[in-house]
Amino acid sequence: MDKEFNLINAIRIILKWKVQLITLVVLSGVIAAVFSVFVMDEWYLSYSTFYPTNQALTDRNNIFGNEASADYFGDKADVNRVLTIANSVPIIDFVIDSFKLAEHYDVSKDKKYWRTIVRKKFEKKYEAIKTERDAVQVSLYDTDPKTAAAIVNTIVERVDALNKQYVAETKTKIYSAVDEQIKKLQQDVAFYNDTLASLGELYKIKVSTGADGTVIIEGGNYKAVQIYKSIMSRQTNANRELNNMMNIHGQLEVSKTNNESSLYILEKAFASDRREKPVRSLVVLITMLVTAFVALVGVLLIEEIKEIKAQL
Repeated sequence: MDKEFNLINAIRIILKWKVQLITLVVLSGVIAAVFSVFVMDEWYLSYSTFYPTNQALTDRNNIFGNEASADYFGDKADVNRVLTIANSVPIIDFVIDSFKLAEHYDVSKDKKYWRTIVRKKFEKKYEAIKTERDAVQVSLYDTDPKTAAAIVNTIVERVDALNKQYVAETKTKIYSAVDEQIKKLQQDVAFYNDTLASLGELYKIKVSTGADGTVIIEGGNYKAVQIYKSIMSRQTNANRELNNMMNIHGQLEVSKTNNESSLYILEKAFASDRREKPVRSLVVLITMLVTAFVALVGVLLIEEIKEIKAQL
């Protein structure tokens, strides 16, 4: 009975204050609508979705080998590496400098930690995540839809460049090492040629080819002929290795100059023509509900206080 009485009493109080309550709720809705239109910033969302590719596909073994890798897309390690790059400080600082975000976010560079402030503002609006389908999605909210799209596309390009950098540097190091080996082999071959020419002239050594294709070396000095044969064998091995290195060198050059993207972009960021935030109807609705709740509690407390005072 006590609960029923309290409920009836509460309804009676609400009906007593209904005009004030309705007026207050409607007024709060109008104020929220005006605030959301004229004060709150409009935020536009731009995003890009992509998969990292298998960079081993540009290796010389895959380009010139008999068995190429069947996996076009990268694995989880590639996805994690790309996510790490996309969320790294160098990427964010590059965007801050390239798009002058300090001015864009109205942060004075006279402040001691202005870059940290800008970075935190940017990170609240920026996200690089792995989707349910193991793709990578980079997204950004901004008040300017064109700026949001430009920043996202720039980040994707920068991530691609940094992702390829390690592989490119490794290829360059191998290419340089092979180049040095070729120079050394060329010097060895030149040395063997000069030595054989000198021995042949000094000891009248003659070289001919037999009917079965074997090389015949003849001369009057047996020891000189044996030395000649030994040097000639080294010359043959050096030439064979040089030819092999030249072949590898050419393959590495093709692989090194391959500038294919390390990302397969499914969706490129574009300037959105529709704001994402704020949802004005939701702002108004929540404001009215909160106002209604607070107002109801308020009138119930007022009436309760009046009743207590009347009993004293």
